[in-house]
Amino acid sequence: MSSSSAAVAEAVACCRLEKQQRRRLAAFDFDHTIVAQNTDTVVRDLLPPEVVSSRALNELVENDCWTEYMSEVFRLLHEQQVTEARIRDTIRVIPEVPGFVRLIKHLHKKLNFDMIIISDSNSVFIDEWVKAHNLADCFVAIFTNPAEFDSNGQLQVRPHHQQSECKLSASNLCKGRVLEHFVIEQDLRRSIRYDHVFYVGDGNNDICPVLRQRACDFACARQGFAMEKHLIRNRNKLKLRAHLLVWKSGFDLMEQMLALPQMQVSQVDLETAEGQAEMARRASAVAGPTKPTN
Repeated sequence: MSSSSAAVAEAVACCRLEKQQRRRLAAFDFDHTIVAQNTDTVVRDLLPPEVVSSRALNELVENDCWTEYMSEVFRLLHEQQVTEARIRDTIRVIPEVPGFVRLIKHLHKKLNFDMIIISDSNSVFIDEWVKAHNLADCFVAIFTNPAEFDSNGQLQVRPHHQQSECKLSASNLCKGRVLEHFVIEQDLRRSIRYDHVFYVGDGNNDICPVLRQRACDFACARQGFAMEKHLIRNRNKLKLRAHLLVWKSGFDLMEQMLALPQMQVSQVDLETAEGQAEMARRASAVAGPTKPTN
């Protein structure tokens, strides 16, 4: 075989070895889903009550300008000399929704899930909390509003993106678009195909992503919160394709997930057929082309 032919054969073999991975994905909201409170309002309440109830702040809320509202809150916190350290300390001690730390660690370590967060909080708050609870390594990506403390110690937050197409979502974050783009990118760039996607949330801004899910996916709504009420009240009208799981806690959600028939198949089982085919391809590549018989 010539050197050029050998190079071509090697390239073909390498391409064949890049088989598609079959995995599962869990996408989480953050406030009132992983953590038991709203991170924005917890930090806002570090301000004096008379500042929180001021007319200027209330007008921003009434006009649905939450990002602008929080930017003003962060400016006022700096003006009131609330330090970066105090804000970070406040975030770290927000309690989890019971069982969610255990759920996330179990999905990561025992069930080999890919996990992401899609949240309208901000990167400083989420990073601080997940690191404090030793969860940072569990997530392959966190999609939220980027934030940082500037040189003066004031927290600055920017929108994740700007959109006007999705009427179910805020202008600064369409969670459905983020989820769709992530799944497509994983397929195209990393050859990862998700057999099942679990979306876990609680609020109205979690409706958009679950309406984009497939029939093999799971919409996991917190009981008694807006997401569950909206989906149940409008289920036929919304044409929800995903299976609906209603959960009370992380313990409850883990119990429901582990009982699903789809979860009884291990990752090894999912890839057995692909693995056997791959071994056959490797053996064929090593043996080289079959000589024709006369």
